[in-house]
Amino acid sequence: MVSLADALAAVDAARDEIIALAQALVRFESVNTGYMPTGNETPAAEFLKAKYVAEGISADVVESAPGRGNVVARIPGRGAAKSLMLMGHLDVVPVEDAAQWTHPPFGAEIHDGRIYGRGACDMKSMVAAEAMAAIILKRLGVEFAGDLVVASAADEESGGAYGFDWLAKNRPDLLKSDVAVNEGGGTPLLRDGKITYAINTGEKGRLEIRITVKGKGYHASAPWMADNAIYKAQPVLNAIAAYKPEVSVDADLFKHLDTALGITETPTNENIDGIITELFKTAPASASWLRSASRMTIVASMIQAGVKSNSVAESCLITCDVRTLPWQDEAYVAKQLDGMLAGLDGVSYEIVTTAVPSASPYDDSFVGEMQQAIGDALDTKHLAFFPGLTTGFTDSRLVRPLGIHAYGFGPSHPDSDPSLDGAHNINESASITDLMLMAKFMTALAWRVTVGGPA
Repeated sequence: MVSLADALAAVDAARDEIIALAQALVRFESVNTGYMPTGNETPAAEFLKAKYVAEGISADVVESAPGRGNVVARIPGRGAAKSLMLMGHLDVVPVEDAAQWTHPPFGAEIHDGRIYGRGACDMKSMVAAEAMAAIILKRLGVEFAGDLVVASAADEESGGAYGFDWLAKNRPDLLKSDVAVNEGGGTPLLRDGKITYAINTGEKGRLEIRITVKGKGYHASAPWMADNAIYKAQPVLNAIAAYKPEVSVDADLFKHLDTALGITETPTNENIDGIITELFKTAPASASWLRSASRMTIVASMIQAGVKSNSVAESCLITCDVRTLPWQDEAYVAKQLDGMLAGLDGVSYEIVTTAVPSASPYDDSFVGEMQQAIGDALDTKHLAFFPGLTTGFTDSRLVRPLGIHAYGFGPSHPDSDPSLDGAHNINESASITDLMLMAKFMTALAWRVTVGGPA
């Protein structure tokens, strides 16, 4: 009878194949600019489907729009256990200036134990790990007690409208499962020789604010005759920069700071900034995470004004990115804006919600199975865990309304350096060590949830 140890050994034996699959996915230029037509995920989706079908795994590619392909594979179980979905996305953010890259952005070259290329980290390596976990278990001929689903979708980088959102609304049958694991979480924290992982149970919301500043145009040779919208935008920018958000430690992770970071002081709304300030001295990445998890953020990210250099701008558009805590809705954001912009002439705004905050329970038995699976993958029981919060957004929020408990956990190896990943940046790359760990984790997780049998 096949055991979990056999399955993990099979992952090691498939090392070259796993790396080659990750490289092949990175070479698909599935770039999502946010404006149609864009994405072109279908070629990558069809490539994955062909690999599944060659292994005897049923898979479907469904397009939400021309070129916007989503691939979903399913290995049916006999209905005696939970069904598990391994989630991922095939689209990547644009490459702004390829000349700044040390290695070709879609070359998927390997240097110093890393695969370089746009999407290598976010998140085609994880997609490859998920696919290979299903393939390896299928090859071993194990009997599945519950369904194993691998869903790799389009359009996550622009909110998921053509990916998991479309699937949830139009083909929920393809996504049918009880629990799911997705990107987010999984960066190990090392303290006193102990490895601690955050399993992200939820995520902040994301809104886009478009602030319009109206002035009066005129010929640039007589600027005193104009009411320059660019100058009128300056007080708006000052107000955004000076905004002091409400602080909250309601997120579950603040109840576990001792486990996570060795912070014994009980965090409160009043003392958390002092805790964060001290933490910045020794662990800036963790401090930044706590700062983001404890407040709404608003930042001006784009500004557009004027139509010609010899004409004074009569209109200026300021676009802001906003990330909200779970209890902060659109009305809350509008109230904050009204306070910021009070008394400013010629200013109006529009709020567009692109991601609603959501979460799944930390006390779910599936969380324990994830904890066991990463222990299997690392071959250790000396791990600690705590509930985390994804401060960006993921596709998990789009499947939770279907009744699926979804979590963010794409584990990195304790020996790797996550600062080298560079998601969304130049020289994005993925550690092969992390890739292999994720393949082992996904295999062990699928085993514990949908297969069972001797460990």
